[in-house]
Amino acid sequence: MDFVLVSQRLALAGAEVAGIVRADPMVPDSISEPHLYVGEWTINYDQTYGGLVDAEVIVRVLTSRADDMAGQERLKDFMRRTGPTSVKARFEADPTLGGACQDLHVRQFRGHRQYQVGEKRYYGGEWPVRVIGIDSEEG
Repeated sequence: MDFVLVSQRLALAGAEVAGIVRADPMVPDSISEPHLYVGEWTINYDQTYGGLVDAEVIVRVLTSRADDMAGQERLKDFMRRTGPTSVKARFEADPTLGGACQDLHVRQFRGHRQYQVGEKRYYGGEWPVRVIGIDSEEG
């Protein structure tokens, strides 16, 4: 499984969520809220003799903290299970990410809480995404 490609495809899918201004396949240096990005990976190798990889990647969305309520309300829209603002629904619309993995599943949402990027603080939350694929030399 090509982890760079999976991250890129998750960011592309995230960019299609209604209301997301910017989506990045890696942790950004600066934020344009609401901003979705692909964060840390936890990888379990060799789940079968054929090289099955069972991984979890954290996808975060950060919203403005300029107004106590507006950023948190916006985040609640992204938390929905279904609909055009649902991060979960958008990712699960193509569970192979165009062939980048065998399957994925969004199991939960964690948040809200405050995140700091540089000197600025944001409201945000995270979606652990389970990604399953075959590890091979071809990527």
